[in-house]
Amino acid sequence: MPSTLTLRQTLLYSCTSIGINLINTSVSTWLLYYYAPPDTAGVQYLSVAVVGTLLAIGRVWNAIIDPWIGHWSDVTRSRWGRRKPFLMVGSVITLFSLLLLWMPPTAQPSLLNAIYFLTMTIVFYTGISLVGVPYDGSLAELATTAAERVRLSMWKNIFGIIGVLAGAVIASVVYGRWGAVAMGAVIGVIGLVTAGLTVQVLPEHPKHNATVTMSFGQSLRAMFQNRPFLILCSSTILVQTAYAMLLSNLPYFVTLILREPEAAVGRYQAIVVIAMLIAAPIWNRLSRIYRDRALLQVSLLGFALTSALLTGVGWFINVSSTLQAAIVFGILGPFLGGYFVLIYAMMGDVVEQDAKVTGQRREAFHYSIFSFSIGMGLSFSTLIIPLIFSQYGYSLEHPTGVRIVFLVAAVLVMLSVVTLRGYRLTEADTKR
Repeated sequence: MPSTLTLRQTLLYSCTSIGINLINTSVSTWLLYYYAPPDTAGVQYLSVAVVGTLLAIGRVWNAIIDPWIGHWSDVTRSRWGRRKPFLMVGSVITLFSLLLLWMPPTAQPSLLNAIYFLTMTIVFYTGISLVGVPYDGSLAELATTAAERVRLSMWKNIFGIIGVLAGAVIASVVYGRWGAVAMGAVIGVIGLVTAGLTVQVLPEHPKHNATVTMSFGQSLRAMFQNRPFLILCSSTILVQTAYAMLLSNLPYFVTLILREPEAAVGRYQAIVVIAMLIAAPIWNRLSRIYRDRALLQVSLLGFALTSALLTGVGWFINVSSTLQAAIVFGILGPFLGGYFVLIYAMMGDVVEQDAKVTGQRREAFHYSIFSFSIGMGLSFSTLIIPLIFSQYGYSLEHPTGVRIVFLVAAVLVMLSVVTLRGYRLTEADTKR
């Protein structure tokens, strides 16, 4: 079947991936560190345990509302289509929350700071869900074949890597020079602009507006009968917990283990994302030869191995700690890139298969449950890291907790590999 997906559609659709990944990377990297820095790094607005707990609550909220937003988007009928209104409203809410998130009312730990932090976190996650869930749901509408889904997923991932790179470089520089509020403003505006570019090519498909007749409860019941989808979501919870732990741990790793300034965080993130960018076309080509599940497991095995190696950075003699870190992060990048290319392509396959079985176009609902899985992983990470830090330390004198975070992340990724062994999908899970 000839491709109906144009280059213009592919590139403009992928733009929102820049904004979402830029914002998520920046917030995941700096929010915990900003509110609960090490003793030597600045004002502490809340304790690390309180921040971790409140972040978990905010991310649970994010995970809970995702399915409702997905269902709402699927059944929406408007002259602008099912997805466009959500992206525009959500990007505006996200912008304003990113301006306010970094303005705690008092300069020391307090109940007022905790209430403010939780409120702004909930507003932020609501805005990002209003953008991300309908956006992901539109992938299977634009890409109608398995090959198109892999190609669009590849470009979406490449643009996402650019967003991560921007988060690593731009956000770190702005944070270091002008502070967190300026960083929030910059990344929020970029998010708004990229969403505006994407809405130009989102399909309106008025005929699809009438095809979703399932209620929210019926959609949930149908989802629990979709074994491949449940396996992907279970694996995603484990991987996203590990990935979020790596991001949140990075500023502590750079300042306490490598003993470099905060601005150096962006350098190591840049190494990872450049390696991801280089590897993305390779994974796309491999997906035409090998099964996606096998490739995904390979990428996760590499992720687990390199995460475990980060635990020992600085212990190898005759090689500087900074060089050791740069090498390991450079190895980590291609495996992470493979994961993000393949997981979204496989999600597209699962969604398309569900549409054939049920006769219902419920793309956003499926991606919202997938996003729910991501949110649960993020929630778990914010609970696990404070426990590790409080038990093993996160100071210059006692930085063992920072190392153990990487080891725990590696174990979680290995568990996700085991989970994927049960993944089976007829027709779509074949060699391309």
